Parts: sequence; structure tokens; C-alpha cells
Amino acid sequence: MDYYQIGKLANLSELSPRTIRYYEEIGLLNSVKRVEGGKRVYTDGDLQRLRFITRLKHLGLTLSEMLELEDIYRIHQTNKKVLPRLLELLDTHATKIDDRINNLNRLKTDILSYQDKIRNKLSMDDDFQKGEDRHERSRDHQRRSDSHR
Repeated sequence: MDYYQIGKLANLSELSPRTIRYYEEIGLLNSVKRVEGGKRVYTDGDLQRLRFITRLKHLGLTLSEMLELEDIYRIHQTNKKVLPRLLELLDTHATKIDDRINNLNRLKTDILSYQDKIRNKLSMDDDFQKGEDRHERSRDHQRRSDSHR
């Protein structure tokens, strides 16, 4: 069995040593061993655990939800109780993602509609300005014609 010091484990797991210590402190990483002098050493199992935690975090689970799963595992010592709860949590997160996507699509529609209104206003202002410019040029031309008489 390989043992890793925290720096090596941090590199392998792509987490900071501080994060690893925090996960240990709150109970997400609880199989950490210590050698003489109290120095922590970590195993391949700890590395797999950290990768699993990272995966769950990526999927949207909170640390408290992960702790809930850990508690279930400690009580029952089997994944048969953990996995159904994990499915429930993932279903909830998938539903929240669908809701956010729907809200973002509505927001996008609102933005596009508002952009159209702004473009129309700019177009009308341009048309009005062009009309004003033509009218002004016409008056200037009329004044010049009148002054030559």
C-alpha cells in the first residue's frame, strides 16, 4: 500500500492541502492515518475518496449533503442505503438545473425582445434625424435662394 504526504495527495487530487485538511476536519475524509510525530499520511483509498468528493461537488452536492451520505454509510456500513439517497439528491439537483435553464431561456427571450425595441427606437431616431437634416438643408437652400434675389 502506498502512503502519501499531504503535498503529494494535493497534487494527485488537484485539491489544496487546506481543502484536504478541511474535509478531514468536518468528517468527509475520516480514514486518515498518522505516523510517529503525528504527521498525516494518506492512502490510495483517501485519494479515491477525494476524487469521489470532487465528483459529487461537481454534480452540485453540498458538503452537508455529502456529510449526510457519510452518516448513512457509517450507520449501515453499506452503499445499499447510500445510493438510493444519492439518487434522490441528484434528482433534486437535476430538477433545479432544469428550472434554472428555463429561467435563463426566459431571460434570454426578454433580452432579445428588449434589444429589438432599442434597435427600433434607434432606427426611428435615425429616420427622424435624417428628416430633420433634410428639412434643415431645404431651409438653408431656400434662404440662399432668397438672399440671391
